[in-house]
Amino acid sequence: MQAPDVAGLQVHECVGVGSCGRVYRASDADGRVVAVKVFNAVSVNRELLEEAVARLEEHGWPEGVMPEWAADFRRRPALCVGPFVADEGPDGPVPASLQHRLGAFPGQDSWPVVLGILDSLAALHGRQVAHGNLKPGNVFLDAEGRVLLSDWALGNMPGIAHLEYTDAYLYQPPEQLRDAGGYLREKGYRWDVFAFGVLAYRLLTGRFPRCAETFAKVAPPPGETRLEGISADPRKIARALEAEIEVVWRDEAANVLEESYREIVVRCLALDPMARPADAMEVRRAFVEADEAAAAEKRTDVLLDQTRRARRAAWRANVAALALACGVVLLAAVLQLTRSQHTAESARQIDEISTLQASVEKSAAAKNEAQTAKAEAERTLEYERSMWLARIETSRAIGDHLFAWAMEKGHRRLPPLDGRELRLNRLERYFQDFVTRTAEIESLKEERARARLQLAEISLAKGDPKVAEARLEDALAASADLPAGPDLELRIATDRLLLALLLQERGDKGAAEAFGAARKALESVPQAEVDADRVQELIAVLDFHESRLLAAAGRDGEALAKLHGATQVLNRLVDQHPDAVVLRSELVSCYLSSATILDGIGRMGDAREVRSLAAEELLKLIKENPADLDLRLELAGCYGAMAEAAMLSGDVSGTESMSKGATKLLEDLLRQRPDSTEVRSRLAAQRGLMAGVLRDRGEADEAERLVEDGILLVEGVAVGERGDPVAKYRLALLWWQKARLMGADGKRSEEIALASKAVEALRRLADSAYGIERAEQIRRSLGYVLGDLGHAAQLTGNMEMAAKVFGDAVVVWEYLERERPGNEEYEEGLEWSRQRLKELK
Repeated sequence: MQAPDVAGLQVHECVGVGSCGRVYRASDADGRVVAVKVFNAVSVNRELLEEAVARLEEHGWPEGVMPEWAADFRRRPALCVGPFVADEGPDGPVPASLQHRLGAFPGQDSWPVVLGILDSLAALHGRQVAHGNLKPGNVFLDAEGRVLLSDWALGNMPGIAHLEYTDAYLYQPPEQLRDAGGYLREKGYRWDVFAFGVLAYRLLTGRFPRCAETFAKVAPPPGETRLEGISADPRKIARALEAEIEVVWRDEAANVLEESYREIVVRCLALDPMARPADAMEVRRAFVEADEAAAAEKRTDVLLDQTRRARRAAWRANVAALALACGVVLLAAVLQLTRSQHTAESARQIDEISTLQASVEKSAAAKNEAQTAKAEAERTLEYERSMWLARIETSRAIGDHLFAWAMEKGHRRLPPLDGRELRLNRLERYFQDFVTRTAEIESLKEERARARLQLAEISLAKGDPKVAEARLEDALAASADLPAGPDLELRIATDRLLLALLLQERGDKGAAEAFGAARKALESVPQAEVDADRVQELIAVLDFHESRLLAAAGRDGEALAKLHGATQVLNRLVDQHPDAVVLRSELVSCYLSSATILDGIGRMGDAREVRSLAAEELLKLIKENPADLDLRLELAGCYGAMAEAAMLSGDVSGTESMSKGATKLLEDLLRQRPDSTEVRSRLAAQRGLMAGVLRDRGEADEAERLVEDGILLVEGVAVGERGDPVAKYRLALLWWQKARLMGADGKRSEEIALASKAVEALRRLADSAYGIERAEQIRRSLGYVLGDLGHAAQLTGNMEMAAKVFGDAVVVWEYLERERPGNEEYEEGLEWSRQRLKELK
């Protein structure tokens, strides 16, 4: 790669390559050697870097932080110039980073280097800059052995378009690995505390504190800065870290002081961010307190030594006096007097030393009490600060939630609201007034940007495409003031799709261009970080409506291809969520009881409408091609999905009607394709669906017969290692459904046996390759099945089994709640399981 052209510098060779760019050795006009960092545009957040440098420069560069003598983050490529800290190697200069000296650790310099890193990190935090990228390659040691930190605000940061594997992942806490956007919400300080703990542990032991064997394989060896050919999933790394709760030291501490130091490092490595020190400055205070406690203990030992020496002197004097008394009778009286005086003096000295020791101990106790009170006050202030920040973040989320509710005619999770047009007008006036009144208040720019986006969504809901289009562009221009992340990208992409649908409905010529913009926005959303099925559903909706535009333009072939693609995606999503029909435990039945069909803006509840329209188009095609079995399979999928949607909304007659149509098509297809896994799985789904309807009517025998038929349909294609995973999932849920029917009939032993089979099948699925893709929904189903199994065991009097099963349920719901914090369903499932477990104790 060609060296960059930097004015005033002569750039030499490249000395380092990282995930964010390259480092070159250069020299200025005075012959001074400098380092030039050239950043990869898609792997850095220019604004974030610029703000961090401005904070560090404001009051003079802090000690322990690598200075940047010049920087231009707006040019392309962005670059910065700083000191070239290197050692002379046999083949030329070698960067003097900790990564190149790891071979010397652990060793006698371990603790001095650890404390040097802490001092530098505290200096960085003192300027309100979180590093966020702490690793050995970003820690340098100058000629005097002093620590210099570099490359802050790089790597796994918010606003990064692309980032290759970096060993910094091995030092990051689970919350950073899952959501880099937390850096902007002031979580970066606790991230750094965790990274410091990992780095300290490795320098002291030569190992990583968690996942040691795995991390050792992907960590660059000493002297190398990166390993090629490694791809890593940060979320999987986070889950692996959380699987190892405890941090263990393999050897004993050398002394009491080191034991105290180790306890501080373990606190830094806490998986719960609130259990860690708030920042590096608090960590440094903890080390200072440990030093002071050790010094006080040493002073106490000195005083005790003085007392022991005085007592030994008194004993020797007594022995000498006795010997002299035996040898010289004439001087006995004098010697006796001398001995008495000496004894009295010794006693006086002992009393004085005891008094002094008591005074010192009292002083040390008072000092410790004051330090404890100070630390407690600081912890209280930090807790209150974190609590209020969390409340602000929660209030914003609640505001968005209520905003969406207010704009819809119906919502899955909330009862319908009436007077929608009046509400929209009031909302519009409120947000317009807010934007106008706060135009000059810089601190409210984020709230102002949010209000602009909400105004655009209000116009979409009111059905005014021109105003909505203008407001959406205005909101996009201000979106840089909102916390960046995949959730925001998905929201904006959804708004673009709604605008395109609105333009199409009005017959506007700009609809085609709007669909193109919506597609681009949806395809750029990182599906690994959001609900991937949601994104695919939106793209399918887009495909369907685009097919109508193509058909109107006479491009029938393209229209048919898009229609088929959209229908297949929607059917596939239904196939991969078999639990939608079966989940009928106490929690979920209550949760779904208020389900309504959404219209307008929100969660795109019109997918049911899309399927009905797709069904109409498929019927036309089937009339033209009656022998096309694939078209019949897609039509059956549409009917089946519509039946499930009707079931969830409480429309029993619609459920029966749609399910009957799907069943007839699928039974005909089964006769012609008896080995088709897809046909068998979809027909089994309809058997389970109708079994639920019949069970609710009290027709338990017929419901059981349908469930048995469903089990027979998928058993043959679900067995063995090569069995279809969707069929395995549906079979497990059908076993569960049959177990519930057995329990309702009082057959507890059969219920427990079937529910246990379902549990084992779901656990195997969660650990399989299919489980990697669908792990969350499989564990969700597992949580419900475990709840029913534990309840059944409790009713039979098997309290030991009930306690174990409820304990397993708690573990599952805790895992899900950590994966998706704030999810109401997971929180309720966890609370229900904990309560049942508590009742057994």
